[in-house]
Amino acid sequence: MQQPTVEKNPGDILFADDFTVSPNGWGTMDREGGRITFEYSGLVIGVDLTDFMFWTVNGDEFADTRIDVDAVLLDGPTNDNFGVICRYQDDENYYGFLVSHDGYYGIFKKQAGSIVMANASGDLQFSESIRQGGNVNHISAVCHGSRLKLSVNEAVLAEVEDETFTSGKIGLFAGAYEHPDVEVLFDNLLVTQP
Repeated sequence: MQQPTVEKNPGDILFADDFTVSPNGWGTMDREGGRITFEYSGLVIGVDLTDFMFWTVNGDEFADTRIDVDAVLLDGPTNDNFGVICRYQDDENYYGFLVSHDGYYGIFKKQAGSIVMANASGDLQFSESIRQGGNVNHISAVCHGSRLKLSVNEAVLAEVEDETFTSGKIGLFAGAYEHPDVEVLFDNLLVTQP
């Protein structure tokens, strides 16, 4: 017997997590090179390798989402990256909404293992709206139909169109460039219907 489809309205809560109950569907790890743990009443991703990124996803799949989360640099260089994943298919295919603690941002698509920035220049862009250093940034990432939108601290920074992925899991990531030992704390995750 087929289950009736429940109509979702804008603003309906699809998933929420303050990370006080772990793992609550999130993948964790602690190994040489990095860790994903629950500490300080949040989810912490640590990256001890150069030019590397760790991510964790949650088990539910969604089509259209607005993902809101707070993030702060606990330790390490401000030349880092962190953010939100939507429509995760597998480790090789998903959308990412990236922010750095030195003020840069971008939307990217990882497809068949290759990362492509979703802007004409193919580079990250700078914004004064991003709080630098060890200050909390509020990230909002919208995946709605073919529209992808990144906002930080209520300022819309990027909007692009892409139809490659239509649904998938949500996730969080953090990474390092040439300087390792990045540690980012995520808290107050809210996933709503856009």
